[in-house]
Amino acid sequence: MKQVLLILLTALGIFNLKAQNHWQAPDEAKQLQNPFSETVEAINKGQKVYKSLCASCHGDKGAGNPVMLKTLNPPPADLTSLAVQQQTDGEIFWKITEGRGVMASYKNMLSEEDRWAVVKYIRQLGKTQTASDKKNKAATNSNKVESFAFSQLINAKTTFIRQAKGFGFGIQHRFGATKFDENMIKNFLGLDLASNIRFSFEIPVSKRLMFEIGRTRYGKFYDIGGKYLIIKQTKDEKYPVSVAFYENIAVTTENAPQYSDQATFDDGRPFEYKFYHRLYYDTQLIISRKFSDKLSAQITAELVWRNLTPYVMKPKEEAYVIAVPVSLRYKTGFTSAIDLEIMPNTHHRTMPISLAYEIASSGNHVFQITITNSDRILAQNLFFNPTLRYPKDGFMLGFNLARYF
Repeated sequence: MKQVLLILLTALGIFNLKAQNHWQAPDEAKQLQNPFSETVEAINKGQKVYKSLCASCHGDKGAGNPVMLKTLNPPPADLTSLAVQQQTDGEIFWKITEGRGVMASYKNMLSEEDRWAVVKYIRQLGKTQTASDKKNKAATNSNKVESFAFSQLINAKTTFIRQAKGFGFGIQHRFGATKFDENMIKNFLGLDLASNIRFSFEIPVSKRLMFEIGRTRYGKFYDIGGKYLIIKQTKDEKYPVSVAFYENIAVTTENAPQYSDQATFDDGRPFEYKFYHRLYYDTQLIISRKFSDKLSAQITAELVWRNLTPYVMKPKEEAYVIAVPVSLRYKTGFTSAIDLEIMPNTHHRTMPISLAYEIASSGNHVFQITITNSDRILAQNLFFNPTLRYPKDGFMLGFNLARYF
């Protein structure tokens, strides 16, 4: 009976290997011997390399990053599966060395010692990932739908919350305005002109909560924000949408505005510049839905408030703006997409409209080329400054770069 069971298990392993992974190593690779013994030192060395280069696709526990499983073809292998664990150390080492498709070759990126150490760590993943872990993970994740793969589209925030490990780093850059005229080549599509830039760090706390901090050139804003995922869309349509709440507080560090000694507030009180006048607030309720493998959309109810409003007679400047941004994302390939944002709001001179093309996106990084009619980035600045009117006033090029570690 034991012999029959062993034969059946072996046959099942071979079937899974062929069904899940048609990538075969040559016969000579199978004979390669791992120079490392199974020591804590070797496993720790392999873990360090794995976390840095492999976890973004194969997941922290080796069973695959859910985002990458949906976007890459072929999908990342489940390194804890029988199909992988039945392979020899030499086979796994050869595949790490040579790479395939979207998986890079690490022949010139890692030393042989590092590659063999990663093999040892993959063996450890196979031992520690128990059947109950996999069952619980499948039950938890199988019904969830991720509307967007990143926490920000172009300027708009999304409902996405990064897994609670590591951190994210982002750069948003907007060049100067340019037109289709004789100065277009001279100013190099606006790249020679004054530009705006924002650096930000994203810190996930849990699967539903994240914080961010950032610094923006225009306005010299330092900001801190938080996002909480209230509802996440499910495949069974129990929750047809994802809903998140976002709050951001920004402080401008520009020099205080200069007013005469006789300046007063609207109610007649003498004007005196205080620290709280530097504060700006952005409050958002974000609702998103993934309609298909290619199309995702979201709508946001947004209130932006500033504690100090400049004196303007006509039309009077309000302390707040109410906006209803609408965002669309359409995937054009496994690692590319087209993004569109239209942000109607109550300000009389502002209508941000942006288009972006993602030319390289994956589960841990994204790069976008953007076309927009505003060089402002932070919402506290974006909605209080006039935007260009297409096509009369021209347009602005820029880029967004996000990387998760």
